[in-house]
Amino acid sequence: MKFYKLTPAKRRALLRQRGIELDEIDEQVLRELDLLSENVIGQLRLPVGLVQNVLVNGHKYQVPLSTEEPSVVAAANHGAKIVTEAGGFTAVSQRNGIWGQIVLQAAADFKIAKLQAFFPELIKQANIEYASLVLHGGGVKTITAEQEKDLVFLKVLVDPAESMGANRVNSILEYMAEKLAVFSGIKQKLFAILSNYPSQITKVEAEIPVEVIGGITTAQKIALLSRIGQTDPMRAVTNNKGIMNGVEAVLLASGNDTRAVEAACGVWAAKSGSYTSLSEWFVQDKKLLGRLSLPLPLGVVGGSIKSRKDVTQNYRILGEKITSQELANIIAAIGLANNLAALLAIATSGIQKGHMKLQARNIVANLQATSSEKKKVLQMLIKSNLYSQTAAQEFLKEIRKENNASRN
Repeated sequence: MKFYKLTPAKRRALLRQRGIELDEIDEQVLRELDLLSENVIGQLRLPVGLVQNVLVNGHKYQVPLSTEEPSVVAAANHGAKIVTEAGGFTAVSQRNGIWGQIVLQAAADFKIAKLQAFFPELIKQANIEYASLVLHGGGVKTITAEQEKDLVFLKVLVDPAESMGANRVNSILEYMAEKLAVFSGIKQKLFAILSNYPSQITKVEAEIPVEVIGGITTAQKIALLSRIGQTDPMRAVTNNKGIMNGVEAVLLASGNDTRAVEAACGVWAAKSGSYTSLSEWFVQDKKLLGRLSLPLPLGVVGGSIKSRKDVTQNYRILGEKITSQELANIIAAIGLANNLAALLAIATSGIQKGHMKLQARNIVANLQATSSEKKKVLQMLIKSNLYSQTAAQEFLKEIRKENNASRN
């Protein structure tokens, strides 16, 4: 029997026969996971941290972040606290829909004007076929077409309502493409699939009095670092990675597609023709002003969101009636918060000091030691400012030597 047809338990048994040691997993959890993916043999767990009291458009949210990186959660909390105390984030999400592409090959007698005249009827038919999406406020909105030699490129805008919508959009495009394939002058359909090109843009801003972050000198340095990110791709890509640290952590916690957002943000960062920072900070009237623009194709229903207990718990934290627009606003705010915290660290104490202090937990976690010993080693690492596995082992030896001496 083919591997994908086996039960998860039989797949695991087969791997063990091949000499692979597997960690234990609850059978019920394994069966539930098998419904979500392909060739399931186990699970990968990530911690969920919390950013408290993120003030966005006058409303406070508790925001779950799923990441193994403690500094990401710490930075998001630090940046969000600064902005919240300064009055909060202001955000707006423009959710026009998802772009889809249909590409057709045309014959010599093809007339594009005739095809364009059919578009209103095609939209009507598609929205009747997918009436449930229309009922929830979505549906096909527009179709445009361009011809390049024998190729006809159709750009279709579909509103997915509150869902991520990728599968639904692809189904709609396939439905429309089948009707277009038999249209007069069309030789064949080449493909019909959604595009991850940016279409759902969220903008967030923050305004911080300079005294809140250490004065005008610090604010000006943050603005200078931001300016470098506007022109230097090496700085810009690292700046954007810091933004995506927070963005992806919330996307994961909310069951959304990190890959789609990553792809769209990469294009968005290069929309001017050269790669640049997604955020911008500047000083004006003794205030540090920050703004961030991100494409955030996401949803609060559909996909695996409702079928995952870990994700539904996170929605109870966010607010069970949260809309996709609200979630986009929150995610953009977290991205800007992470960016602020990183730039503030670079402008003052440096990024590595706080980062390594948090990373010390991971170092200590790998020790073969008791909980009490690990706690003492962690304190010694932080106090000594030595963050390595070697230092941790030496401190552990010291602790045990002292314990043995006290017993004698």
